[in-house]
Amino acid sequence: MKSLLVIASVVGFALHLRAADPFAENVRTTEPVTAEEQVKSFKLPPGFKIELVASEPDIYKPMNMAFDTKGRLWVSTSREYPFPAPLNKPARDSIKIFENFDENGHARKVTTFVDGLNIPIGLYPYKDGVIAWSIPNIWFFRDTDGDGQCDKREILYGPFGWERDTHGNQSSFRRGFDGWLYATHGYNNISTVRGRDGSEVKMQSGNTYRVRLDGSHIEQHTFGQVNPFGLCFDPTGSLYSADCHSAPIYELLQGGHYPSFGKPHDGLGFAPTLMEHSHGSTAIAGIVFYADDLWPNEYQNNIFIGNVMTSRLNRDTLVSRGSSKTAREVPDLLTTSDPWFRPVDTQLGPDGALYIADFYNRIIGHYEVPLTHPGRDRERGRIWKLSYGGKPLHTLPNLTKLPAAELIAEFRSPNLPRRMLAMNELVDRVGTDAVAELGKSLKNRNARPAEIVHSLWALQRLNSLDAEALRKFASGPCGRRRPCRH
Repeated sequence: MKSLLVIASVVGFALHLRAADPFAENVRTTEPVTAEEQVKSFKLPPGFKIELVASEPDIYKPMNMAFDTKGRLWVSTSREYPFPAPLNKPARDSIKIFENFDENGHARKVTTFVDGLNIPIGLYPYKDGVIAWSIPNIWFFRDTDGDGQCDKREILYGPFGWERDTHGNQSSFRRGFDGWLYATHGYNNISTVRGRDGSEVKMQSGNTYRVRLDGSHIEQHTFGQVNPFGLCFDPTGSLYSADCHSAPIYELLQGGHYPSFGKPHDGLGFAPTLMEHSHGSTAIAGIVFYADDLWPNEYQNNIFIGNVMTSRLNRDTLVSRGSSKTAREVPDLLTTSDPWFRPVDTQLGPDGALYIADFYNRIIGHYEVPLTHPGRDRERGRIWKLSYGGKPLHTLPNLTKLPAAELIAEFRSPNLPRRMLAMNELVDRVGTDAVAELGKSLKNRNARPAEIVHSLWALQRLNSLDAEALRKFASGPCGRRRPCRH
C-alpha cells in the first residue's frame, strides 16, 4: 500500500508540473501580450538581438515569407485558417509587402498587394508580381499597370486537393539553383495536377515537387514525409525540409522515398535520414540554413527550425560522414517565456539577418484541439528580425536595375540568398545578353568559388553551358584539382 501511495504521489506531482508549465498546454493558459512586451520575453545567446519588423494591425497570422530583388519582404497571411472560405464567396486573406525598414528593422511601408485570398501559404515574388498558393490553385498574381497592387490573376497549376485538411496545403516555395520552383505538398490531401505540356503528378499527403514558373511543367521531387512545411537550400545545392511526426529535418535526394504514415518505399528502401531526435515536438515549421559570415563561427552553416509546440528556434549542426550527413542537436538559438510565440517560418534575409514569422496564438494544434475552439486567435501576428551585433548587416539590395556585370559581382557575396536573388535577376531580366559577362567571370583567375558556381548555373539555365567549361571546373575552381568550397 505504501509503495502505491508513493507512485500515486509521484504521478500526481508530475501532472502538477505539467499543468503548471504553460508550454505543455495545447491551449495556452496565459494571456496575449503586445509586441513591445513580447520582445522582452526572448532569450538569445550573447551578442544576438531581436527587433520587431511588423505586428498587428499591419499583419495578422503570417504563414510564409520571401524577399524579392528590390529588398522587400513579402508575407502571406490568413484570417480564414483553419476553415477555408467557400469557393463561391470572397475570402479575407492577403499577401502583403513590407519595405522601407528603419534603423531598428521596423517596416515603415506596408502594402496589401493582393487580397480576397483563401488561406494563402507558399509564395515566390517573380517579375511584376508573385507566384502563390490560394485554395485551390497556384496562381501568378501580377501588377501590370505598375501601381503596386495586383490587377491580373492567372492560374499556373491546379486545382490541388484541399478538402480533407487545411493545415496541409501547398507551401514553402523556394527557387533552386536550377531555376525550378520547389514546394511542399502537405498532410492528408490528395492531388492530381498537370502542367500545360501534359506532365502530371499524383500526390497523397506529404511530398515535395517542383514546377516551371510559366505553368508548363510539374514533376515529383521526393516521396513521403508526413507534413513537410519549410524548405531551404545550402550553398552546395542540397535541399532540406522541415517535417512533423517523422523527423524534424530531412536532406531531400531527388527521387528519394521518406517515412510517412504507412507509405511504402520504392523497393530500394527509404532514403537516408539525418536525425533520430525530435526536438521534443510533433510540429516543426520553417527551416533555414545560415549561409553568411556575420554570425560567430559556431552558428555558421547551422540549420535552424521553428518549433511551434515548444515556442523556440531549435538548432542543429550538420556532420558529414562520407556522402551522407547527420544532424547533431545543439543548444537552441531562441527561447521565450511567452508561450504564444509560434515560429511558423524562417528566412535568411539578403542583409544577413534571420527573419521569423510568428503566428502568435493561444492554439497551434490542428487535431489536438477542436478546430471550432473559440480560443483560436485570428487577429495577432508578428515578424521578427534576429541579428548579431558583432558585424553590421549588409544593405538590402535593389537588383532590378543593375547591369549584368554588377549582378555577377553579387555572386561574391558571403550571403547565399543575396547570390540567389542576383542569379535569378540575371537570368530572368538580362537573359542571354549576360552570357558574355558570365564567360569573363569564368576566365577570371581570381574568381571566388561561389562566383564560379553561380556563373555555371546561370549559363546552364540560359542554355549556354558547353561541355568544355563544365569539364574544366568539375574537378575544382579554376580547373585546379581541389575541392570547391562554396
